[in-house]
Amino acid sequence: GDKEYARGYGKDIISSSSMLGMAIARDGGNLFTESRLEEIRQRMERLEAVTLQWKDETITWEDMCGLNSVGSGTTYEFPCARLSPMDLFQEARWSFNENDRVTWHNEVVGKGLVKPIIPRFGIMSQYCPAQCAHRIGLRTSAAYAVLSGYDESYAQRISLLGDIASMEMNDPCKRCIEENFESQLDLLTAATKGSFGLFAFEIQALLLGGTVTDPAEILDLQTRAGQYAALSRDTTRVQIEEFFLYYTTRGLYAQFNLETYMNSYSTLVDLLLPGCLADTSNDLKCPNATVTVSEAIAAMTDHADGPFSSHNTAGTPFPWWSSADGTGKLFEGEMGVSGSGIDLSGDLLGMAEYLDLPNFQTPAWNPKYRGAGGFPADTTDPLWLADVEDDPIYKWFMAVYEPDDSKCVNNPLTGTETASAAYDGLTAAVMGGASQSWCTKYNVPNTENSGEEGSYNKQYFSKMWYDLFIDTFLDLEQGVDDPYTWTLGQGCGYELQGERDAYTNQNDSTILSHASRELYYVDEGTSLGPVDRHLLMGDVTPNIDDYSMENPLEEVGVIQTIYFAGNPDGLVKKVKNCNRPNGQIDDMTYEEAKEILEEFKKKMETEWSQGWDDDESGEVQFVFFSDDAGAVGSTGQVLRDMTLNNSTLVSISTIIIALFSVIFLISPDWIESRVLITLIGVALVVLAFFASLGFAILLGTKINVSMAWTLPFIIVGIGVDDVYIVLMTLKNHGGYGERDFMQSMKELAVPVTMTSMVNCLMFAVMNISDIPAVYETGRVAVYSVIALYLSVLFCFPAYCWLDMKRQAKGYRDVFFCLKASEKDQEKTQHGKNSRQVWLYDKFYHPLLLGSSSSSRNISHAFVILGSLAMFGTGIYGITQYEVGVGLEDLFPTGTQVHRWAVERTESLASWPIVTNWGQINYTDPITQQKMIKQFEDVVNTTFVSEIDTKRLWMSDFLIWSTRHCVENFDRDDPNDRVCGMDQVYEEEGAETLCSGSWMENTLGLRNKYIGDGTGDCEPFEGGHCRSVSDMFPEDLESAGHNFATDSNDTSYCPFVEWSDEKFLWCMTTWRNKTNFAGGGFVFESNDATPTQCSGEFYRDEKLMWPIPYSTTPNMFAYGLFTHELTLDLLEQTRAFCDDDEDLHCWMQGIPYDYWSQYTTAMNVLIELTTVSTAVGFFVAWMFLFVKIVSEKRHALSKVFWGTLGAACFIALTIIIGLVAVIGLSVLADVNVTGFSNVSFVLSVAFSVEYSVHVVSRWLRAPNSIVSSVNRVEYTMEFLMLPTFMSWISSTIGVVCLAFTEFEFIEVFFFRPLMIMMMVTYFIGCYALPALLCHVDHEYFRLGKLQTEEDLVEKDLVEKEDTGDDIEEIEKVIEEKGGDQDEKEATIDSPVESDEMEKIEEKKGGEQFEEDATNDPAVEFDAQISETKGDGQ
Repeated sequence: GDKEYARGYGKDIISSSSMLGMAIARDGGNLFTESRLEEIRQRMERLEAVTLQWKDETITWEDMCGLNSVGSGTTYEFPCARLSPMDLFQEARWSFNENDRVTWHNEVVGKGLVKPIIPRFGIMSQYCPAQCAHRIGLRTSAAYAVLSGYDESYAQRISLLGDIASMEMNDPCKRCIEENFESQLDLLTAATKGSFGLFAFEIQALLLGGTVTDPAEILDLQTRAGQYAALSRDTTRVQIEEFFLYYTTRGLYAQFNLETYMNSYSTLVDLLLPGCLADTSNDLKCPNATVTVSEAIAAMTDHADGPFSSHNTAGTPFPWWSSADGTGKLFEGEMGVSGSGIDLSGDLLGMAEYLDLPNFQTPAWNPKYRGAGGFPADTTDPLWLADVEDDPIYKWFMAVYEPDDSKCVNNPLTGTETASAAYDGLTAAVMGGASQSWCTKYNVPNTENSGEEGSYNKQYFSKMWYDLFIDTFLDLEQGVDDPYTWTLGQGCGYELQGERDAYTNQNDSTILSHASRELYYVDEGTSLGPVDRHLLMGDVTPNIDDYSMENPLEEVGVIQTIYFAGNPDGLVKKVKNCNRPNGQIDDMTYEEAKEILEEFKKKMETEWSQGWDDDESGEVQFVFFSDDAGAVGSTGQVLRDMTLNNSTLVSISTIIIALFSVIFLISPDWIESRVLITLIGVALVVLAFFASLGFAILLGTKINVSMAWTLPFIIVGIGVDDVYIVLMTLKNHGGYGERDFMQSMKELAVPVTMTSMVNCLMFAVMNISDIPAVYETGRVAVYSVIALYLSVLFCFPAYCWLDMKRQAKGYRDVFFCLKASEKDQEKTQHGKNSRQVWLYDKFYHPLLLGSSSSSRNISHAFVILGSLAMFGTGIYGITQYEVGVGLEDLFPTGTQVHRWAVERTESLASWPIVTNWGQINYTDPITQQKMIKQFEDVVNTTFVSEIDTKRLWMSDFLIWSTRHCVENFDRDDPNDRVCGMDQVYEEEGAETLCSGSWMENTLGLRNKYIGDGTGDCEPFEGGHCRSVSDMFPEDLESAGHNFATDSNDTSYCPFVEWSDEKFLWCMTTWRNKTNFAGGGFVFESNDATPTQCSGEFYRDEKLMWPIPYSTTPNMFAYGLFTHELTLDLLEQTRAFCDDDEDLHCWMQGIPYDYWSQYTTAMNVLIELTTVSTAVGFFVAWMFLFVKIVSEKRHALSKVFWGTLGAACFIALTIIIGLVAVIGLSVLADVNVTGFSNVSFVLSVAFSVEYSVHVVSRWLRAPNSIVSSVNRVEYTMEFLMLPTFMSWISSTIGVVCLAFTEFEFIEVFFFRPLMIMMMVTYFIGCYALPALLCHVDHEYFRLGKLQTEEDLVEKDLVEKEDTGDDIEEIEKVIEEKGGDQDEKEATIDSPVESDEMEKIEEKKGGEQFEEDATNDPAVEFDAQISETKGDGQ
């Protein structure tokens, strides 16, 4: 099936392992209080600090977790990913250490926000004012925002940065920005490299021309030429983009800080101007009382362009100081303090204009220096100074060659130095308070860390200043802030520069209100999207679907944190990572990693659940669960414990059965006693069972809980039953000779073989089930029945023969070396067993076979009516059946994991799931659309949490191939464009692009939700298809959209239609370029190219082609509070996937792996019981028919109908027993499951065990016993003791199950098996004989022939076999008929017990008893032998 197919590619489990830590309010109240949230926070901190010693290494949670990076090279430098309601609160920031905060600052904010957005802001301002006018107006003018239908709070200038990132690619503003960004950066790169190259060329020409003769000038020119050549050669697009970032930041300074500057100016002037004006020294240059906008902008621009200060690096833009380095005095000059150190004023690309670079190498080339005497030899030339030296790019890149020994310092700004100490004190205090402290320990060199002296230049410090300015502008501090104190504004309810709410010092209602927002991972949904609240919070008021910021939470009773661990293979690779804090581990194997993962799960469970059952241990109860992905988790451990925990009860059961057997077979007559042989028989049965179990293990079968808790207790009982049959046959037959032994073996061979064959086939039928618990148990049971049959029928008789020899020679039982005295030997009795007397003569016979027909009929009526009552109750019970066993049923009560399971079922019923595809035609456009449709249909079902279509690999791949690809926005290497339309594929000598197309949405796929900011925030995007208004015009044209005739509501979806070779190449390129980690693909080999950091790899593995397997990202199913709801999930999702005949996929995850069996549990049970019953019927019929036909005693037609009827009685017994057992078990709260099904099907074995022995002996009773009642007496007198002993021994085994510590075992094994033991014994040994007492027909008399008429019949059979005249046969039978009827009427008449004794004496009671106990076939053979011996 699908699971086996996936297993063939190593994809049979979800790739990551989930561990679920649950927190529950002990008092059933609200968890979201300050004290309880702090208790949860502390427990989480302890959990994530768990370590494990392996060899000489310390394994940490950072090693084990599935994800702790934010890009290449950052593994171990970011906190482990988790999903938790605690992430709503700022206090959860404890998980970020200082190094993690630095990584977040550099990788998330720096590379994800600052680097791509700020340069584009410059493009928007300079090149796209018209296209972006509406967007700019909304963010810069409250009046315009209101006029456009927005709230006035929408007008926030800084939000333009977020808009640049979130605008759709087809938005005219975004399109203008992207097109100009790429073109302008390309232009700047080419112009910069070209200009410096031409400078180097012109200087070389100048030197070669010989016009410069001064050595100093020559040296200067040579130096400059070398610098220019290096810049031309080495300058990259990355460096140009970096320059443009800082160049744009310079412009942002004035644009975004104008209002702040003017307000601060006014405040400071109000404080300090009076004192300045009052100074009599006339040395102070007091500022103006007011400042104009142009003056403010000039001041801030001058500040950015000012010299870098090693006194106060942040400085100030106010132009009031005498020195720009921060050491001058206030109001003694007109300079601001500090700056970037590079003046970026001037005309951008002035040097290219100076060189007339666009026309270089063309006839039109006319550089400015051509008419001014040629290229200048020095830098004092006015044109050079005006066009080149004043070019911001020239100044920026030449700054690399200006060494600088500055430091980043946070000293306070200086005040005045006047005659007034009071005023000087005031200015010092005010300026000290106004001083900014930008520098951190990460800005090297600084006062604490001198760095590498002599290795820094002017550009280095300029970058430092701008980076610090950006942090200040964004109100961000490196190494201090994290996602909890500084938000990106990506998620609903979060603003750029905002922070997550704190619970410390907050009342309950405030905490609950703050927690009513959408929940995200720390990246605010950029990687995972919103986290579905159903997964993490339960027992909430209002309903979990209804609460919001407008309708806030009132109470939260349960929360859950989901931790993700990697798989063993991932751990082996991860610990080799170059960033691992404790050093790389290169020698860990897969098996070792699996053991480590299992042990780590145990340690985390122990740590989290500590004190769970101690009501004094805090206000919060902590319980934990781990899945079995990668390594055994909570469920696997419990099943393992259950499976291995049966040894004590198995031993006790075996000992009790042995003792019981001894009690029933011991005798005061030490010669006739059979204690030792009984123990040998029990031992052989036990050895045979465990031998078969070992054989199954050698064949690869894993012992499961079903076979561990049924077979040792049931199979041993079945085997011991056959041992009793052997011993009782030998005892009842009497004698110690070889003929006695052989006759006994012949007598018991038929029923033992038949029951074993039926049981074997019945257990084999269990293989039709696809439930491992059923078919694996069935297989082991088959092996066991075969082993028991061989042991009991071929091995045990050898010991019995030896024991008969012991008896014959008068040796004692047990002490077989001691011979009994002659006196004791003379006392040896061969009469009835006293236990048989009590069981049969004193109890069973009077109860069921009483001498009075009226009393007998009454007892039969009660017995049969009782059976029918059980049957009727069973039918009713079956109509009330429920399916499934929940984890709360599986886990032992009184354990923390059981508490978790109970709460999960009641409050947080969710599981991770995925959808998988096999080798479908991925290159077909229609298949692509159907695949996405299946994903969306599954997501849209009732129980599956929302997830955007773009998370599916096929959707991501298709969008990548279109103009809507966003991967170029924040690519690592500006020179490497990563979208599909940038990738060139050579095919048959032609170059094509990995570009997709658009088709009309005919399958009803979801459109992408694109909001305009006026409504409520929508946390999900939905689909990836687009309406006409959200498309590029070029795409609409290629899709054939006709604006005149087609509706503007038409939706279009992306697709690709390439050759297999191109699809594979583009797909490989897509994975590598975008670093896409999903899809679950299969690779030819794990030969990915390693990165510079060992243990990390590029995603360029060779994909297996055709693609044999792919999968969705993890989804979550929630709301599965009952088995029925879980089955509804399976039905709903499989309708779109597993049941889709057009495009097959299959669902996977715990609900499918665990609950799938329950979708067909009842059908499987019906199938198993039907086939088992049919097998029992057919095999019993065939065996009886063949056996009796082979004896050639009766007419073929009589044998046919007689054995058919007998098989019907056996089948009837099976059916009544099955229905009663199943129905009564259901009424005893036993759900229909794979486990209970095994117990139910076992009832067939016991029904067969009893009914076959009873019906076979009754059918083959000597024909001299004509009355049906007497035939039942003949049958049960022999079978009562062994069947009773068998029932008791099997019941002993089942009773032992009641003493298990696992309630699951008690419910799903003890209850149905105990009901089975009672029902099958009652029906097989009471109801069936009662029924047979009233079945009196010639067809059922198939025993040995003794009367003259019987011999005539035998002759007729022989004639029939040889083809003699049929009419003659019929005539003889007709002549017999009347006499026979008369005889039967006589024997059937009631006979009192004393009269029966007289009849027996008259017939010869001894001979009658022998006839009643000996095998008819053997005796008949003996008679024929004696007849032949007489020469007749």
